Amino acid sequence: MMRNRGHIGRTAALAALLLWVGFGANGARGQDVRVQALVSETTIGAEESVGYTLEVSGVTFADVETPQPPQTEGLALTQAVPSTQRNITFINGELTQSIAFQWTYRPVREGTARFLPATVHVQGRTYQTETIRLTVVPQAQRPQRRPTRAFDPFTSPFGTRRADPDPPDDAPGSSITDDDIFIRALPSARRAYQNEQITIEYQLYFRTFIQPRHSRLADSWDAEGFWREELNVEARPMPRATTLNGLRYNAIVLKRVAVFPTRSGLLTVDPLRIETEVFAPRGGSDPFGRFFSSINPYETLERASPSVNIETLPLPPGAPEGFSGAVGRFEMDARLSRAEVEVGAPVQVTVRITGTGNLAVLEAPALQAPGIFEAYDPEVQISLNSSGRQVRGSKTFTYLLVPRSNGTFELPPIAFAYFDPQAERYRTLRSAPMTVRVTGAATPVATSATASGLPVDDIAPPLLNAHWQRLGRTPLYSSPWTYALLALPLVLLALLLGYRRYTTRLATDAAYARNRQAHPLARKHLKQAEALLHRDEPRAFYEELERAVLGFIGNRLNVAELGLTRAQLDGRLADAGLDQALRGDLLRLLEACDHARFAPDRPSSIQMEASLDEARRLIIALDAAFSGASVAPA
Repeated sequence: MMRNRGHIGRTAALAALLLWVGFGANGARGQDVRVQALVSETTIGAEESVGYTLEVSGVTFADVETPQPPQTEGLALTQAVPSTQRNITFINGELTQSIAFQWTYRPVREGTARFLPATVHVQGRTYQTETIRLTVVPQAQRPQRRPTRAFDPFTSPFGTRRADPDPPDDAPGSSITDDDIFIRALPSARRAYQNEQITIEYQLYFRTFIQPRHSRLADSWDAEGFWREELNVEARPMPRATTLNGLRYNAIVLKRVAVFPTRSGLLTVDPLRIETEVFAPRGGSDPFGRFFSSINPYETLERASPSVNIETLPLPPGAPEGFSGAVGRFEMDARLSRAEVEVGAPVQVTVRITGTGNLAVLEAPALQAPGIFEAYDPEVQISLNSSGRQVRGSKTFTYLLVPRSNGTFELPPIAFAYFDPQAERYRTLRSAPMTVRVTGAATPVATSATASGLPVDDIAPPLLNAHWQRLGRTPLYSSPWTYALLALPLVLLALLLGYRRYTTRLATDAAYARNRQAHPLARKHLKQAEALLHRDEPRAFYEELERAVLGFIGNRLNVAELGLTRAQLDGRLADAGLDQALRGDLLRLLEACDHARFAPDRPSSIQMEASLDEARRLIIALDAAFSGASVAPA
């Protein structure tokens, strides 16, 4: 009886398995076909092999023709016939099938190697993979392999995981490299017009054996030269599986931002820097030791994305009248609150602009109301939608008009001009004319309007019986202070121009800049030497004394004084017109400095004071000689 039950159970299980596989063979045909190439590692040693896997998912084995191994550069094929495996999995109640073909290669030299695109035929259609690049390093520099539990789609039709052999207990902990976890910056465009919207998405990529947590900004992120609008991202994003250069990664979105360049030229967005804690498996064959070890399994890492360079183009010429810098794609709707109103009662004109672009800086369109209306500044309301990949929304301008006379008046069309970067042309939106009928008695402020639309009461009547009285004050044209105040802006402008020329020459003329700095630097070194004299530090004293004298000569002559020998220095001074006596005094001082720094005997304070006085005298004499003045002998 027990044997029959076991036989019946095995028969039912086998039937269920056959039904499952049969359903997969039929259901997989309706799935999307995906072909991808994978490698075991992208950095390998010169004496080890690398596995290349061509994986086709969404089809059955019979739908795929056995492909040829991919062509390579810097690699040699060691296994001509591929290893073929099938994988059947259930994910969320949906059956998925995949077939994988694997070859083994060995590097032929150190350096860069490549797997060229592979071709596979599926159901009569041809698919091609992408190029995969490898780095071949000396075997001693091969990165340490991690004791991970890697997903192996070839060992079981049920998609189980295969545990790699554990390393010995004394194996070092895993080191996480820049290729294991990094940030990618993905701009929607690298070239745009001024004020055009660009979306930058920052994605964190990490290998499947790494678990990041507690990610946070490590530094302030800035985009100088851009107006920025943050776009919403998920607070707890679910990682999505992806393949990059033949390796499997999980990816999550860290930040998404819309930037609008405010000036033309090459602009740079700063890198996004984060600090995160990551968990990676460590060595050891004891599973309890891995979880209950006193060593913290998390490592704190810092990662930064590359900076993003955006080439910004200026807006083309030919902007229409009323264009205020709006760039994007917009629509406009203008409405009148009511078409009939009494004198003195307000009427509203609502202009609503919707679309994609930098709505926050849009200026209000001009409303040219007839002079019979009192117009007030518009009330502005903005509504932005930051949930997508672009800034969308609307901006509403509400104008308040108060009529002061009765009659029928027509409000002219409202125009809004913008630049469409996709069409690369300017566009102008215009509303239809709006008619307002004003009823009731006119207010005393204005009874009628002139031909130009101005109320007649705004025109002052002529003065009658005017009495002019002379004031007992000096006229402005007779006061010297008037002309002094008028000349003051010109004087300030001349001073600013002179200062600008001075700073420009300092920045562009090295000889002039060094000559201007010669005296301040010499005084600084002499002051430091005097302080070292009082602290009785002879070696440092003479070093500072030599810097003062040689630095003064180098700045006045615009030469690299530290690279000159004593003979070369004497020749440069002779060419500059210095007499032999002054050159001799200078060389004697420099020899005294060298002797005091390297001789075993210690100079006295009297000798140090004499050297300081001699250095001061020499700097004054050198300055006079360089300036062409005569120098009195000491």
